[in-house]
Amino acid sequence: MNHATSSAAEDSQSNTRCWICGATGALHWKNRSIQRPLEPEDLRITDHRYGTTLSLLRCGECGFIFSNDKEVDELVSLYEKMSDPGYEESQEGRAQQMRWLLSKARKANPSARSLLDVGAGSGLLVAEAKRFGFNAIGVEPSHSLVKLARRLYQVDLLQGVFPHRVLSNHRFDVIFLVDIIEHVSTPVDLLRHCAAALAPQGIIILVTPNVGSLVARLLGQRWWHFRLAHVGYFSHSSVLKAIERSGLRAVEHFSAKWFFRVSYLAERLESYLPVHEFNRFCSKVAPLRWLYNRVIPLDLHDSIVLVLK
Repeated sequence: MNHATSSAAEDSQSNTRCWICGATGALHWKNRSIQRPLEPEDLRITDHRYGTTLSLLRCGECGFIFSNDKEVDELVSLYEKMSDPGYEESQEGRAQQMRWLLSKARKANPSARSLLDVGAGSGLLVAEAKRFGFNAIGVEPSHSLVKLARRLYQVDLLQGVFPHRVLSNHRFDVIFLVDIIEHVSTPVDLLRHCAAALAPQGIIILVTPNVGSLVARLLGQRWWHFRLAHVGYFSHSSVLKAIERSGLRAVEHFSAKWFFRVSYLAERLESYLPVHEFNRFCSKVAPLRWLYNRVIPLDLHDSIVLVLK
C-alpha cells in the first residue's frame, strides 16, 4: 500500500462512526482475510473458517468491533441468496438449544403467548415454540431457509427482514434475537424496532457472542465466532451500551448453553488441533462411534444471553 492509499484508508477510518456510541476515530483492529468480494455462501451458518473476517475496526470509546467494508451494505441481498446444505444435519442439537431458550423465556414472562423470532433460520425455534404453546412466527431473509422451514417443520416463515410490513401492527410478548445482532450494521436501530413491537410486559431475548470473554481473549483472532457473516462484535459493556441507546434495559443476563453432537465438535476441533486421524479412528470403532453420535450441552461462557424490557 503506497502512502496516498494508506492516508486515504486512515482518513476513512477516522471518519467512520461507531455503530453503537457514534464516536469517530475507530482504529484498525484486524485485516480482511479474503481478497475477493463476499459471496452468499460465505455467510453460511455452518461455515467453519474460524478467524476469517472482513476488515475490522475497534471503537476507542466503547470498544465495539465492527467492519467498514463495502459489503456491509450488501448483507441483506447476500443473505437472501444464501443456502446452507449442511445446516439440516445439526438440527437435533439446535432443537435442544431452542427448548432451553424457550424455557428461559417462559420463566422470564410466564404469561407470554405471542412470539416473534427475528432471523429465524430454518424455523426451528418457531416450531419448538408452537409445541410450547406459543403463537409463534418468524422472519428470515434467506429464500432457501424459508423453503427448508416449510419442508422440515411445516412452518411458514415471513421472507425478509425485520421490521416487516406484514407485522406492522403486531405486538409480541417475546421477541427472540438469537445470534442475529452481530450480523447487522444497524444494531441499535434493530433493538429500537424490536422495542416498538413489544406488547405491554413483553421481553426480548438477545443472544450474541461475547468478544470480551476469556475464551475469546485466549484464542485471539482465531476465535470461532470470528467469521465472515459477523460484522459486529460485542463485549458485555458494548452490548449494554447498545441496549441503553435503544431505550431498553437488561433485567437479566447469563451465559448461553449450546447443544452439539460430539462428532460436530470433534470435526470443528480440527481447525485448532491435529486430531483428524483420531477422529477417523473413532468413526470406525463402534463404542466410540456411539459416543460421537451423542448430543451434549456445552457452555464455554463466550456467548451471552440478555433479557431485555
